[in-house]
Amino acid sequence: MGELLFIGMGLHDENGLTLRGLDAAKNADTVYAEFYTSIMPGLSMDRLRHIVGKEIEILTRKDLEEDAERTIISKAEKKRVALLIPGDPMSATTHVGILLSAKKHGIRTTVIHSASILTAVSGATGLEGYKFGRTVTIPSPKTSPVPESVYEFIVANKRIGLHTLALLDLEQGGLAIPEAIRILIKLESAKRTGLLSEEALVVALARVGAPDCLVRAAKAKDLVMWDFGEPPWSIVIPSRLHFVEAEALQILAGAPRGLLEGRE
Repeated sequence: MGELLFIGMGLHDENGLTLRGLDAAKNADTVYAEFYTSIMPGLSMDRLRHIVGKEIEILTRKDLEEDAERTIISKAEKKRVALLIPGDPMSATTHVGILLSAKKHGIRTTVIHSASILTAVSGATGLEGYKFGRTVTIPSPKTSPVPESVYEFIVANKRIGLHTLALLDLEQGGLAIPEAIRILIKLESAKRTGLLSEEALVVALARVGAPDCLVRAAKAKDLVMWDFGEPPWSIVIPSRLHFVEAEALQILAGAPRGLLEGRE
């Protein structure tokens, strides 16, 4: 009887694999990996293949979203198949869909978790994890129009005192932090809620989990002048701050004290 294993690889490189995940990959008959849902800036496929001790086939978006029955499910009915995934395996809807499909086929499944930006953002910024609301993704205008719902979800979170994590598009070179902030400012100019102005506090994050991770908190209009280097990128639009969160943004993200006054 086969098995399908979803193995999280963490945030930066192949060292993000847990010992359990590495052992599972080593003992699989077939090992796949995908990097379209996120990227791992420090990962080396040569090193990954070496520590796993097997050939690893990289799957495309089409393989997972259109051809999963052929590429993965059919094989997992008879063999032990491992799918290596950046971050945490079940953070993307695509992987949940494959998991459900495997269950419907009677295939045994195992999920081996690892670090994700959804949880690591709290440690990187010092913002309290339970104070985050709905996460949004800001697409690049090069790939699709930015829906107004992105702005509306951020405003809804902020109005009830919750922070918003915004993940930035990775396709076609990705959506850089300054461009994402300009998009939000443009939406604000049309909506005029006063909650996402050029003066708003924004936290920018690049390469969370990497040795060169960069976290910077400043006014929106100031962050658009920064070069944040290579992806992956994300931003946080904070709501009301606990005094410990305000102190954390000063120490961890370089936020000017004057910018935080009145936000606690």
